[in-house]
Amino acid sequence: MKNSGKKVITAVVIVAAVVLVAVLMSLRDVEDFHDKYAGVDLSVDVEGMEREGTYTGYLNAHKDAAYSTVSVEVDLFDYAASGDGQVEKLTQYEGADEALYTGTGSYVSWEVDIPESGYYNVYMEYLIPQSRGVAAERVIYINGEVPFEDARNVSFTRIWTDGGEVRVDNQGNQIRPTQVEVYDGQHSYFRDDRGYITEPYLFYLEKGVNEISLEAENEPMVLRKLVVSEVQQTLSYDEYIKNQPEMNSSEAAKNYVQLIEGEDSTLRSESSLYAKYDRSSPTTQPNSVTKTVLNYVGGEAWRSAGQWIEWEFEVPEDGYYNITIKGRQNYARGSVSNRIVYIDGEIPFSELQAVSFEYSNDWSYKQLADEDGAPFQFYLTAGKHTIRLEAALGGLGPILENLEDSTFRLNQIYRKLLVYTGATPDQYRDYQIEKNYPEIMEAMDLESKRLFKIVDDMVAYSGQKADQIATAQTVAQQMERFCEKPNKITTEFTTFKDNITAVGTATLNMSETKLDIDYLVVSGVDAEVKQKKSNGFMQLWHELKSFAASFVVDYNAVGDVYEAGGEEEVIKVWILTGRDQGTILKSMVDESFTPSTGIKVNVEIVAADALLNAVIAGRGPNVVLSVGADQPVNYALRKASVDITQFEGWEEVLSHYTPSSYEQYTLDGGIYGLPETQTFNVMFYRKDVLEELGLEVPQTWQDLEEMLPTIQGNNLSIGLPTATGSSGAAAATTAIASNAPDLSMYFAL
Repeated sequence: MKNSGKKVITAVVIVAAVVLVAVLMSLRDVEDFHDKYAGVDLSVDVEGMEREGTYTGYLNAHKDAAYSTVSVEVDLFDYAASGDGQVEKLTQYEGADEALYTGTGSYVSWEVDIPESGYYNVYMEYLIPQSRGVAAERVIYINGEVPFEDARNVSFTRIWTDGGEVRVDNQGNQIRPTQVEVYDGQHSYFRDDRGYITEPYLFYLEKGVNEISLEAENEPMVLRKLVVSEVQQTLSYDEYIKNQPEMNSSEAAKNYVQLIEGEDSTLRSESSLYAKYDRSSPTTQPNSVTKTVLNYVGGEAWRSAGQWIEWEFEVPEDGYYNITIKGRQNYARGSVSNRIVYIDGEIPFSELQAVSFEYSNDWSYKQLADEDGAPFQFYLTAGKHTIRLEAALGGLGPILENLEDSTFRLNQIYRKLLVYTGATPDQYRDYQIEKNYPEIMEAMDLESKRLFKIVDDMVAYSGQKADQIATAQTVAQQMERFCEKPNKITTEFTTFKDNITAVGTATLNMSETKLDIDYLVVSGVDAEVKQKKSNGFMQLWHELKSFAASFVVDYNAVGDVYEAGGEEEVIKVWILTGRDQGTILKSMVDESFTPSTGIKVNVEIVAADALLNAVIAGRGPNVVLSVGADQPVNYALRKASVDITQFEGWEEVLSHYTPSSYEQYTLDGGIYGLPETQTFNVMFYRKDVLEELGLEVPQTWQDLEEMLPTIQGNNLSIGLPTATGSSGAAAATTAIASNAPDLSMYFAL
């Protein structure tokens, strides 16, 4: 009995100690590195380590230039065209009397008389016609030159919408409609598509005649208007509210509440931003644990700056209204997701250029308000309006831009060391790097201080040190050790390379800004917006209902489910990937295959390891998708799969594939499967490395072979995939290229 009491006391003490440690750690201040870079000019560059062509460098080169206050509209049809793409004047096109079609590969120039020297924005009204369904990309030239590297890739999004109403299958589950493209006019300023900079690009133009050119890198565009515009400066909220009329709204307007479901968005920038189903939270609206109910939008697909979703709403009368967003950012702990808010296609005031959603496991309510919590009042006229949320980086953008610049310089440092020491330096040799390459030591010292400041900036912005930014701290501390003891460079050279790679990966990961939207609320200034928040009891009850439902609901079935065994023929198809793929497949089957053939199809989502057991038990599917490439012949050897050459029309089906793509599915003259995808290898090359070595881009395999001595002589390598290896890790060496290159795996160089 006494022993039992002692055990209880010991357990209580241990638990109390753990709780105390956790509390103390939560109260502990985040480590600050200010002393490491205080008083150091971090804007200087070490010779040979500069990054040229940046937008920041471009602005610094014209730092004394003034913002222009005048705009000049370009005469679209007074142009000079070259390049491979078609350029054509159109009349009466999609509501425009005149428009200019610019095809992919075109290069179009206009001469513009600029009244005063200074900074300008470039504004364009356009339509993207039917093509490949991806964003259009343009390169902008000023007087024949690209002003900065980011001007080589300016993106313009398309418009997508639902192709019909939400359908309900015979199991009571909602099926989202297919996405269709909307070919409508849009307008945009030339902006940073990575989201590092929220404001439109500034272009410096001298007074007089200047040439502005657009090169079509990707997708055709129909231009309706092109303006060299005065610099747009968004008003503050105080300035915005002063410009609105003074009025007293009616009691009905003051207490008006309209809830806009997230899944009911009208337009979106990409076809992947469709409505989704969530049953993880009891407060998601609408909610069901037994049926598939579309109840939110966003998710993993809504992660890149520039992606937007738009909703329509209506207010009963002129007046002032508040806006609340029910959102969830449970994707990146220690990070913040930002959205730009547009009302009727415009950003009303600057405070809406970065509305932040902090990490939370459950839904949170974000009322658009100032820093003190006072709700913003939006003046809206009676009738229909639109609200658009566009993914942005907000205050994270400048931090990531600095981190990307730092990654570039880290690669410069690594490559200079690589040429001198080789990929695997001799740990017992003194390379005397501090004497032979003092500029490298200077660059590492400066870069470590820059990275320490980036870490501090990130912690100040997000409120905590996330795992991703910790990689920058690791590299900074490693370079600090290198500067104190240069001999550690050779012993830690491999980890130094890995850490640089980790920083680059972290930059990409932190640039993702994912967010879910359950609903938005437009309400009168006196209306109370109800907030339904989850608690422990609600979550427990929700989980119990979900558990009970799992015994009676077939979560594997997708769409309409038909009973097999009757007079009607039913095909059972298993798909081993995910529900999204299954839903798309089932929609295609129900829309085209079943109506044209009369054959009904059941599609089920099944785990890959269930196939073999089902086949042995005689309960396998008629068709299975997404199996490994080795499986068709594996099952054929056991008489468990069917030779498709016995069916009529098999040759016409295979004519859509290259013979090499289904060679692995053949056995004894029979063919036992069809490829879902065909993979082709392409070659990527480092432009900066080739320029530094004085090499031209290879056009033939002979050119590449002749380059190998120069590349290997600088301790660099080429990665080629082979029939037995890949271009990753150890296989990515010139030894693979020289010993057993499988050039047939490439279709282009």
